[in-house]
Amino acid sequence: MSYASRSRGRRTGQLVLILAAAFLCGWALLSLVRGGDRSLALGPCSSGFDIDIGSLFGGESAEPADGEVERLLEDPNFEASGKAEGDLRAGIVDTRLVSTLQTIAEEHQICVHAFKEGHYFLPGVPESTAIPEDYGEAGGLPNTHYYGRAADIRWVDGKPVRGNGANRNILDVGRALANIPPQQRPDQIIGPSSWTEALGRSSREGWILDDDQLELHEDHLHIGYLSEGSTSNT
Repeated sequence: MSYASRSRGRRTGQLVLILAAAFLCGWALLSLVRGGDRSLALGPCSSGFDIDIGSLFGGESAEPADGEVERLLEDPNFEASGKAEGDLRAGIVDTRLVSTLQTIAEEHQICVHAFKEGHYFLPGVPESTAIPEDYGEAGGLPNTHYYGRAADIRWVDGKPVRGNGANRNILDVGRALANIPPQQRPDQIIGPSSWTEALGRSSREGWILDDDQLELHEDHLHIGYLSEGSTSNT
């Protein structure tokens, strides 16, 4: 290899390193702007794999959100994956769910991993209007994620839901949900078995208590509305 070729190779390598460093610096700055040091935690909302790289390098700006959605997105206690934020801005998310997330974010930092886009009950099984038949006893029921009426919260106050169902702050999210008036409260609330048992809530209040569903939700809190109209809470 000639000297000129080696020199060009070194310059190319240096350029790649400079671009990589610029990207990492930009991502770190974006994380700090969107919520302080907590954004640097290795969680599903801030791992860096769901960032719209085009927006960092001058791509098209995100769609403007309506008032309540914008208020939620600007709340330093709220984080969402790129796809979840896209659902919010596109108007896919039920307004009741937006309000519920605002209530939770008044006291706790939360990370919503998915509303509709990017949500999967089973690997390799496309989402549809109904829950897949193989997804426990809930198979065949309406898929509230598909309609933008459900959210999956995987992190609360910097802690993953998995393994922390009895954590005081994660339990407090359940108490905040219980304090929402029945007809505004989600009627599809599911979480880890330890979380559900410690809260001691009933199905009449919106909690799903089936053992198979608790096992399937060991790593996140699912909050959803079964229908567009009134809830089934009493």
